Parts: sequence; C-alpha cells; structure tokens
Amino acid sequence: MKVPMRWLDEFVETGLSPQELGHRLTMAGLEAEKIEELGAEWDKVFVGLVEKVERHPDADRLVLATVDAGENKLTVVTGAPNIAQGQKVALAVAGARLIDAHAEGDGRPLKTLKPGTIRGVRSEGMVCSEKELGISDEHEGIMILDPEAPVGLPLQQWLGETVIEFEITPNRVDAFSILGIGREAAALTERPLKLSDAPNLSAATRGGDGLVRVEAPDLCPRCSATVIEGVTVAPSPPWLARRLAAAGVRSINNLVDVTNYVMLEWGQPLHAYDRARLAGGGIAVRRARPGESLETLDHPTRALSEARLVIADAERPVGIAGVMGGAVSEVDAATTTILLEAANFEPHSVRQTARALRLRTDASARFERGIDPNLAFEAAGRATRLILDLCPGSRVAAVRDDYPRPRRPIELAMPFSEIERLLGVRYEPARVLDVLARLGFAPAITEGGTEPALTVTVPTSRPDVAQAADVVEEVARAIGYDTLPETLPGGRATPVRRDPAYLLERRVRATLVAAGGYEAISYVVASAGDLARLGGSDGEVGFLHPVAAARLLKLRNPLQADQPWLRPTRLPRLLAAAAANLKHEAGVRLFELARVYLPRAGEALPREARVAGLVYAGRREPVGLYGGEGELDFFDLKGAIEETLARLGVDDAVFEPSEHPALHPGRSAALCRGEDRVGLLGELRPDRAAGFGIEGPRVVVAELDLDGLGEAAAGAHGVSAPRFLPAEQDFAVVVPEATPAAAVERVLRAGAGPLATGVVLFDVYRGPQLGADQKSLAFRVTFTAPDRALTDAELVKVRDRIGKALARQVGGELRG
Repeated sequence: MKVPMRWLDEFVETGLSPQELGHRLTMAGLEAEKIEELGAEWDKVFVGLVEKVERHPDADRLVLATVDAGENKLTVVTGAPNIAQGQKVALAVAGARLIDAHAEGDGRPLKTLKPGTIRGVRSEGMVCSEKELGISDEHEGIMILDPEAPVGLPLQQWLGETVIEFEITPNRVDAFSILGIGREAAALTERPLKLSDAPNLSAATRGGDGLVRVEAPDLCPRCSATVIEGVTVAPSPPWLARRLAAAGVRSINNLVDVTNYVMLEWGQPLHAYDRARLAGGGIAVRRARPGESLETLDHPTRALSEARLVIADAERPVGIAGVMGGAVSEVDAATTTILLEAANFEPHSVRQTARALRLRTDASARFERGIDPNLAFEAAGRATRLILDLCPGSRVAAVRDDYPRPRRPIELAMPFSEIERLLGVRYEPARVLDVLARLGFAPAITEGGTEPALTVTVPTSRPDVAQAADVVEEVARAIGYDTLPETLPGGRATPVRRDPAYLLERRVRATLVAAGGYEAISYVVASAGDLARLGGSDGEVGFLHPVAAARLLKLRNPLQADQPWLRPTRLPRLLAAAAANLKHEAGVRLFELARVYLPRAGEALPREARVAGLVYAGRREPVGLYGGEGELDFFDLKGAIEETLARLGVDDAVFEPSEHPALHPGRSAALCRGEDRVGLLGELRPDRAAGFGIEGPRVVVAELDLDGLGEAAAGAHGVSAPRFLPAEQDFAVVVPEATPAAAVERVLRAGAGPLATGVVLFDVYRGPQLGADQKSLAFRVTFTAPDRALTDAELVKVRDRIGKALARQVGGELRG
C-alpha cells in the first residue's frame, strides 16, 4: 500500500522524516518496503504564470506563450489546445529532463530539454503536460496548476511528494488505509490524531425504505445505501487526481474517484451505482441464481455460480459483492442520481469469489482480510461529504443502514505481571495504560486478589487481538522492540530426541552410498504385469513380503491407468530404472528407502512397512587402467548388506539358504534374525530380468525390512576407539559339510564373549585328509579389551573355551 506523506500529514504531524517514520513503523510490525520521491527528477521545472498568448506567425496550430517564472521569463512555442492567459503552468527551462510524451516506455526521463527554433521562432523552454512530468498518461494538453501556486517556486516543492510503500500483513486490515497508518504513527510518536469531518447520515434515514435488502445475512453482516441527487459527473479536481495518482490509483471521474479516495483513506471499499439504471431503485445482497452472469466494469462477462454473492437490483445482478461492480449500472456523464453502497462481506466468501473468477481488486484485497463492519457507515459519511463538496447543489435524498447484529468490542483480562513474564522487562502501569490508550484500546487496572489485573477493551477494528499475549505484543511494539533488554532465556532446555526411524534410514543411506550406490525415488504404484514377473505361480506377488494378488490395494484414481496397484515391493520400479540406466552406463547400483503397502486382514488401511530395495547389474567397475574385471554379482550385493549391518550394530542376523520363484536356484539367501526373516537377496532369473528389459548382464536384487533391523539397531549409537592394541588369532575349524559358516561364527562369538570385536571368514578348504563330507573353515578373530592389553595366557584360555563350545554345539574340531 502506497502512503503519500502529505496525505498522512493531514491526520498526524509526526515531526519525523519519511526515513525515520518508515523505520519506526517497520520496527512496530508495519514493514516499509520502499520510499519513493515523486518529482525528485523535476530539476529546472518551475511554477509559471502565463502572461500572454499570441498566434504563431507561421503555424495555425501553434501559439507563442510568454511565461513568467520569477527569475525565468521565457517565450515558448506550444501546440497545447488548453493554454490560456492567467493560468499557472509547469515551465521547464533548458537542461530539464522530461519524458517523451509520444514514446512508449516505463516512465523514465528520455530527453534533455534544449532551446530550439520552431517555424522560425525561438522557444526557450516548454510548458509541460502530466505525462512529460511522469504524473499520469495525460498529454493532450498542458497541466494546469492551482491558482494558489507561488510563481517561480520549483515545481518539486509545490507538487513533489514522498510516498512510503508498506507491506500490510493479512492480520492487520486496520492498517490497510491512510487513516490506519496515521493511527499507528500517532500512537508511536505520541502525537494527536486528527479525523476528517463527516455528516451524520443516521439523521437522514427518512425515505430509505426499499433501498437495501440483505438476503444472505451469513455472508453480509451489514449493508448501507445513501441516495445522493443532483450530482454532476466531471473530471476530478487536480488535487484529488494527483493524490490518487501518488497512491497508485488512476483517476476516472469525480464520483468514482471519491469512492477510491475513501477506500484508500479509511480502508472501506465503496461503490457508486447510477440509480436510474437500477430496476426498482434499490439493491439486494443475495447469492447468484442459476444461469446468471454479469459484465463487470472491466467489460468481460463472467458466469456466476450459486456460491457467489452478488449485489442485485429487482431484476438482475449489478455487482459482484466485495470484488467489482457491473457495467450495467456504471456511473457516466449522464448520471444525476447515485446510490452509494457501503457494505461488509464475509472474508472467505470474497476470497473464494476472487480466486474463482481470477479477479482480484483493491476492494477484494481488503474485504478478504476481514474489515470491521462498524467502519462502513462512517466511511459512507466521509464519501458523502466529499461528493457534496465536489457537486454543488447535490443533496442526500435517502439513507438506509441494514445492520441487524452489530459487532461489539471484546474485553480481555490478565494479571499485570504477564507483561513482565512474556517480555522480560517491567513497565510502570501508567506507561502501559498510556500506550494502550493511544492504540485505541480502553485499558484499566484493577486492584484485588494477589496482584493487580489489567483489563483491556479491544476495538472491533482489531480482530487480531484475541488473547492476553496479543495485548502484551501491542505494548512491546508500541514502546519499541528495540528497547527490550537483551536477556538470556531462563528455564531448562528440552532435551532433543532424534527419531530412531530417521536415524536408521540415514545410516543405511550413508552406508549404501559409500558402497557405490545411487539413491532412487519412484512412484508408490506398480502394474499388475511387473508384479507378476516377481511373483510365483500360486498367485502371490511381492518379494520380501509375499502378498496374494487378489488382496492388493487398488487406487480409485491412479496417475497412470496401467499402474493402479499400491506397491507391495520396491523392486519393479528399481528394475525399470536399472534397465533405463544400463542403456547409457556399464553398471548400475541403485537403492531406494521407502514404504511398501501390505494388506491386513479385516482392516481397510494397509500396513506401511519400511523397506530398502537394492538392484545391482552390469560391470563392477568402469573400464580403465586400474579398473577391476568382472560383473556385479551376488557377493557384491551381500557385501554391501553386511557392511550395512555392521554400521547399524546388528550382530545377530545371519544369511541362510532360501529359494524364491524369481531368483536363480542356488544363488539366493535369506537374512534372518532368529525365526524372523528381515531380508531376501539373490540373482534374478534371466527370463525375469528380460521381462524388465535387462538382457545380458547378471541382475542381483535384495529387499531389507528396516522395521525388523531397527529393533536390533536400537541400542547401537556409535563406535568408540580402543585404548589398547587388539590381538588377532586364526581358527581353523573342521565341521560337517552341511554346517553353515554362520553357525560356526555364532559359536566363535559366543565363546570369545565381549573380547571378540571382529570375526571374518577368510578360507574354506576341502580335501581327502579331512575325510568325506568334511570341510575346514578358517576365521580370523580380533580380540580387544577396553581396559587392558590382553596377555597370551588369557588368549589361551579363550581359545580352549571356544574349542569346547565348537565341539559341543556344531560338532567342530579346532585344527592345530
């Protein structure tokens, strides 16, 4: 919102410069975005008096004007049709920078004035139009100044204006006007606020029957109509047009300009209807009827739904409530009687209408913030006063105000100590009362009880003040936020607790990226064909979590018609992404951490299980001098998963043989924790891989149950560096061929106890000297004690304990 300083000075004389006032209001919550100096570029332009006008000796459409501007008395050649002797005009002398009135542009100075000879007569200067000065687009004639303008005064001092542009937040509709900014400035600078006079329209309510009818009181709490007869439509006086232009509003005619002027000044939108064009002579506020439309003032015809609130006469809509009037009742040169409407509309209705019609106006911007209904009648009185002044001989013929349920001020009470508790500073009661009174509140302090209480009557114009904390904020911003002491907050800080699920996913993501993977993000849906390629012949689909195809969850309105099913597995989308990448890359390592949707018997909503999906395919490393040979296989994927488990601190998960219809026989495994399966990995069968467009390279896939792994990783918070050097010993264990290496590893860890900080299988041997159906597994065990260096004697005891455990639990024997 643009606020001209001269306009603001009519309400309050702050004694501050525009920069100081802008800063003070910004610190109080009304942000001054920009300060603009209108007329700052009017160097060498003065107020001049036209002393004589003569015909040009060699041109019929040009005249010679002698203009006195004090120290500058010049003869200028002009073609302005409206120049006459005795006028006060804007005279530009040589060196002035003016806008080219015949050029299209953004209003910046385009030429420097120089003396010249026109048809044989020398012109020393120029009499200026409004466009040449950047005031408006008017350039058909020169700008005529007020007769009171002092001759010879620089034009900038007479017409120049400083404009502060404010960003008004949605909760401060009371400040969306010149008067609202003036009330704030008066309160902050402790200066008196001067209000414009307005006639008492309530005394002229006779003859108002039938002027207003509110048929939608839920959307229109108040509507008033004032009939003014004997008006004359004419251009606005210069002071009014220029003041509107400084505020960013184009002048139209005197009656329309008054409604815009009062909207800017008081914050209440108004609308003037040509009463002769209103069927029945009155207006009704109602919802639109089926099939109705309206040609608005900007001339498009807009269809109106039944949800739209309109202003109508006895036959048809004549305006869109709170947004824009209609062309059917537009004020024009033939208008002699107007109906001035001042109403209040429900904010949500105006906002929805403006959005639906894509028609946001200055009026809708105010109504949708929630204007005080008590303002409407006062603003109508102010507009009436201006119209009566601008149209001599006009009179108020009738007034009607429909306001069945007036809004009343609310009262808030709180302990006076609440101010100190929230702000950390104590103010004297007298100062607090003075501050609140200057802001328009009615404060009082009452004694009694354990401490004084502060009671505040909140004006209806401040709907943003609804609780005690809002009152405290008013005190703080009026006194100045910058005056509050810098005090460290007291009390105990709330301990920060990270979401375990987030921490788990972050660790898994970091590990898989460190293992060479790239994270993918895909849609949550899948097609029936893709799911069938990963499923079995018994009607089950999915991977880690098998689901009967008949129980899959289907979206009613999917983004793609061929992919309506909520995914029970991450792999179809990852395989499609891998196929696309293999067209450009030699090898891919993709993973995704996301949820899958598993139906639950008897429940409408699925179980949303957190799953990590992995797909490896192609070359292990790119071609290069130091690149490795071979393709990614089962063991590359298994190694990435083992590293993930180690980073999570999961030490009770083991790989066990497993089969799946989509995986190559003998090249798959399940990851288990006790009886629970928390992962499945293996090499995809070539025919299944071809179904996803991957032919040639091996494709290995895996899914991990992050919920199951999260339970085991809950106690893992980090790794501490040992103070003492570790000791390493190798164990060669002879066991039956059918004994899994994981079972032997478990026994090694259990036998070593907390001293074992690392167990690695590094060799498997089979030979005739071991006997039939026997194998030798070689493990390297790392022993570390947190408080001492381990001795050979201790390690011998641990080795004996491990040997006995191996013989007892897995039938194993330590080789020498």
